[in-house]
Amino acid sequence: MHDLAPMGTFALGCLGVLYIWRRALRTRNPYPLPPGPPGLPWVGNVIGINQDAPWLTYAGWARTYGDLVCSRLLGQVIIIINSEKIAKDLLEIRSRNFSDRPYFITTELYGVDFNSVLLPYGDRWRLHRRFFHQTFRLESVHRFLPYQHSRACLLLHQLLEMPEKLSNHIFERVLKYTASVILNSTYNYDPTSRKDDLIDTGKLLYLPSWFPGMSFKRDMVMARAYSKQYLERPFEHALQKVSGSVAPSMVHDALRCMEEESRSPEESWMQALKEAAGSAFLGTLFRSNSFLMTFFLMMVVNPVAQEKAQAQIDAVVGRDRLPGMEDRPLLPFIDAIFRETIRYSPIGPLSIPHAAGSMAHDESRYPNPHVFMPERFLNDDGSLKPDDTQHLAFGFGRRMCVGRHFADTSVWAVMAKVLAVFKILRPLDENGVEMPVEPRFSNGIAIHPLPFRCRIVPRFEGTDAERLQELILGSSA
Repeated sequence: MHDLAPMGTFALGCLGVLYIWRRALRTRNPYPLPPGPPGLPWVGNVIGINQDAPWLTYAGWARTYGDLVCSRLLGQVIIIINSEKIAKDLLEIRSRNFSDRPYFITTELYGVDFNSVLLPYGDRWRLHRRFFHQTFRLESVHRFLPYQHSRACLLLHQLLEMPEKLSNHIFERVLKYTASVILNSTYNYDPTSRKDDLIDTGKLLYLPSWFPGMSFKRDMVMARAYSKQYLERPFEHALQKVSGSVAPSMVHDALRCMEEESRSPEESWMQALKEAAGSAFLGTLFRSNSFLMTFFLMMVVNPVAQEKAQAQIDAVVGRDRLPGMEDRPLLPFIDAIFRETIRYSPIGPLSIPHAAGSMAHDESRYPNPHVFMPERFLNDDGSLKPDDTQHLAFGFGRRMCVGRHFADTSVWAVMAKVLAVFKILRPLDENGVEMPVEPRFSNGIAIHPLPFRCRIVPRFEGTDAERLQELILGSSA
């Protein structure tokens, strides 16, 4: 397959050029456009864009041309938003005008045209949104706290059992947790074996880089196969568990609602539910997994922030149980770390389809933006400032991620419990000397930390599996 990749990439590029060219011929904008960098005839600014990290190029343009920049790519006009204020004005206050999505032929080629994030604004998207809201709105996510707690505790046991020399395998442990909690909340699917192929292949879920300014990937056939697998298999599992009493989940919530209304779902309704569930699984899996891995990485390279959080846990919770959601209001430094993790490395440095590269590193709002500093979200008395980071991670307006409340609790549960039990340290060389760890991240439309080494060791002497279980038994979700 890889030998044919260059030809496939060339053909894909040609299709994209033809599509954009036809749209450019049909569309003429009578209104003045924002300023932007000069480009070459026809190709526009494509040559000047950093292909690996286009948001850096966009941020540079913002410093020269302002927070609203006009760029051109192969005849298509692209408006780049680099200001949170402008984004709110356009995407929230006037969300009716700016909630649509452009069409990309590559969504079909990669098999992700069902994804709610990419759907055009219309009845199909609204039905997807209704399914999301029914299950993942703020008033409903508390139903999933017990399962999140149990899987977070299982993760603690796995980290405790993990040999130090294998600590770089933490990616697999965290992926298992994030996949488990979203599969359960979406399909009532509970992976019980240590090796579940639906989760293991989740490592391939990082989104393809086929948006403007990105490089084309070579594995469209594989991507389509996996997309279909994630769309069909867990949904079939959920349908097999419809009868009888079932735990809350996105699929069963929707089916139960239809049953209460004495309605029989039509084929198009069932297809929309399957698509929305697949979108929830794929989107939340990537987002939560990336959040958590960035958190572990930031704790390795910022031991002072880690120690402050642990001191607060000890003062509030003590050492005889694990922190739970009831402790969250009294642990503001954990939330400050959570927000700073979001700000330091947004999972999607490019929003879809507009760009938001500079918002998280706006020096007027976040002094020293390239420094990891949770204290920026705290008042002088240690209390949390009003939350102003959700847009950086979850978007704006009608397209804001409905699953943000679920992601918030599932990530916080792990962060607090891990910090209560473990120290996350730099790795040692053959002489027992700590080695530096340099934060490195992937490129693409959505980014995540690249694999890194660390040591995860118990904070207190005598913390074995039996002692850990005592802490768990004394805790609540």
